[in-house]
Amino acid sequence: MKFLIWLVIVLAVIVWFQRLKKNINDKHGAAPDSSGGSAAGSARPSSVTGVSPPVEEMVACAHCGLHFPASEAVTDYAGTVYCSEEHRRLHAQ
Repeated sequence: MKFLIWLVIVLAVIVWFQRLKKNINDKHGAAPDSSGGSAAGSARPSSVTGVSPPVEEMVACAHCGLHFPASEAVTDYAGTVYCSEEHRRLHAQ
């Protein structure tokens, strides 16, 4: 049992060092080595590249008050914003 605990600790330290090394390489713009993954053609998340996605306006549902992106909004004839077709229907009653 003691051996198993030490093994888990050693593996955790190894993983931590690998992540630290990867973060340092990413900050300096170096391409990851062969064990770190593919450098060509990989799509990196915006948090890694430092480029944030465009900010979208948030709106609130007139029925329940839930905030959600404006692109997902359902509106009625008067322009009132709802989070779903069901809430538009319920609010109209």
